[in-house]
Parts: sequence; C-alpha cells; structure tokens
Amino acid sequence: MQLAVPSAVLALCAALRACGHETVLVGGCVRDALIGREVRDWDVATSASVPELLALFPRAIPIGASARHGTALVPTAAGPVDVTTFRGPDLASDLARRDFTVNAMAWLDREGRLIDPHAGRDDLAARRLRAVGRATDRFDEDPLRALRAARLYAELGLVPDSELERALRTCAAPLAAVAGERVRAELARTLSGPHAQPALELLWRTGIASVFAPGVREDAASVVGALPADLTLRLAGWLRGAARGRVLARLRFGKTVARRVDRLLSLHPIDAGWDQSDSGVRRVRQRAGDASTLSDLLALRDAECAAAGDSWAMARIAALRAGLAASPTKLFGAADLALSGDEVMTALDCGPGPRVGRALRHLVACAIAEPSANTPERLRALLVEWKGAD
Repeated sequence: MQLAVPSAVLALCAALRACGHETVLVGGCVRDALIGREVRDWDVATSASVPELLALFPRAIPIGASARHGTALVPTAAGPVDVTTFRGPDLASDLARRDFTVNAMAWLDREGRLIDPHAGRDDLAARRLRAVGRATDRFDEDPLRALRAARLYAELGLVPDSELERALRTCAAPLAAVAGERVRAELARTLSGPHAQPALELLWRTGIASVFAPGVREDAASVVGALPADLTLRLAGWLRGAARGRVLARLRFGKTVARRVDRLLSLHPIDAGWDQSDSGVRRVRQRAGDASTLSDLLALRDAECAAAGDSWAMARIAALRAGLAASPTKLFGAADLALSGDEVMTALDCGPGPRVGRALRHLVACAIAEPSANTPERLRALLVEWKGAD
C-alpha cells in the first residue's frame, strides 16, 4: 500500500521520529486515501507530548485540552497538520479510543504498512459504519460523534450498523449541550453530501433532528435529496416549517446564509396565489425580485412536489416555468412608470414622504397587472382612485 503523502508532511513525521517519538498518519486521511478520495487534511498521531511538539515546532499552535494529551497545529508547506499525542500509552490505546473503525486506522509511511486492529478497511469495502468498541461508550466521550456518523453517511455512503443506530437514539439530549459552531460544521457537511437524504432520515428517526430544528417536517430529508448540492438551498428545504430564525442563530450560521434562507422561505411557495394569467406570471417574477432567487424558489418547489409525488402541483410549476420563459425578464419598477415622482406629488398635492412611496408601489402593481395601464392619463386616474381610498 502506498499513500501520496506531501513531502512536507513526510518531513514532519521524520523530524518527530528523529527525536525518538513514534509517529504515524492516522484517521480520516488514511480512510480517504484507501477509497481514492482526495485527502485535504493530514493528521498525525505521535507519542510526543504537546510541550515536546512545541519545542520541536516553535510555530505550532497548541489546541489541546491538556499539556500531556492534546493537539498542536503545525504549519507546513502542505498546509497546517494536526499532530495529536496518543490518547493512552501507545498507538493501540489511541486507536481503541477513536470513534469509528474507518477512522481507527494508521499508516506507517516508512514501511508502507497499514495498521488496522478494528477491521476498518473491511468496513470501508462494505460501506458500513461501526463504532470502535461499544457505540454508547464512544458517544458518551463526545456526543458530537453522533452527528459525525450522519456526516460520514452523507459524504461517503457509510451506513451505520444496527448497534450504532440504536446508540444514536440516546444522543439527542447530550447533543443539546454541544456548542452550536461544532454542530454547524458537521450539519453543513451532512446537508451538502451526495447521500444527504438517508443521512437526514437517520437523524429524523433517531430523534436527533428535533434537537436542532424543532418543527422540521418529516419530508424534509426527501426534499433536500431532490435539491442541488447547494448549502443555502438545502438549508431552506430542510427548515420548512421549523423556527428557522432560532435554528440558524443557535447553529451560528453567518448573516448572509441566514438572510438568504429566511428570504427564500418567506417567499415559498413561489406559486402561492398564482392565477395562471400573464399578469400573474409577471407578479411572480416581481415577487422573487431577481433571477437567482426565482431559480432557487422554483427548485425548492420542484423538490417539494417531487417528495410528495404531487403530479398536479408539478404540472402547475411546469406551466409557471413556461409562462416565465415567455414573459419579459426585466423587472418593472417605479422608474418604468409613465409618471415621474414629481408628477405623482403634484397629483397628490403633497411633498416627498411615505405617502408618495405607497402611491408609487400601487401604480407599479397596477402596471404589472395590466401593462396597458402605464400611460400618464390612466396612471393619473388610478391615483385619483387610490387617493380616495388611502
């Protein structure tokens, strides 16, 4: 077996061994290399303590919980490398305390030899996810491992075995206390994975989804599975019916993502109230506000209809798409009215202010509904009617 390890990572391992420290590549990098997946992060396990690591690599940053058993982030030409002290007296003890068998493999780069005491390679080949030892023990050590199980399912298609799934049902309450940032990192990758649907179904039936997204619908996983692998769009599909503002704040999603998700769901379903007329098509485009939002809203509705198997609604969305394709793509605004703002103020006998804005919005809505109404004479008549009702 050979791994294409960057020379800078090999040099780091050699430097540790030169000082008498047992050193191996371990975890996700070994797993990904075995299945031919691009390795983005290299992890090293060693017998060296954190103080010894810092003495050897002065630019390293300690991120562990203690001086003896912790991690140092070592900068290299190949990117930062996590170097972690063995959890226990030796490598065997370290691997025995890792989360899943597919992550409990090590590689001796000098010998080109795989160390796999828990049959992780066999589990990879079988697309099976098993805990190292008792699953409940591993989750007790770190409840976030429950979400990592879902993420590995979503990204790699590793299906949890029956023991692991049973143990997941005990994780809902402990996960509620995990920092939102840690949850977000795992959940975002789960939502973006090629096997997101079965992974989210796993979170649903084990009760974990309700911890982070109270009110999430039972069909949410199916909707996400029918959407493109866009995180914001899949978040919107997952959070239909949930208290999205609280969920996104709890998980510390950025403002840009939160605002986008909120806008999409505030406009969903895009065909609500559509009367299948030409003016109705124009109102739908105007309501969306821009081409990107319109495209996302249509995709969200397509996914929802597909998940429900609603052929009538699918035909309705197809008709809306056809209408949109045949209608002008330019959005209509106040600048397109046949009356200027000054003329509106003259007609209303008032100066600038909120009333003028309301009048302009009314005229824009009238012109969208009936383009032939966009003449100075007709708009003035509409203003007289509106003035009497305002």
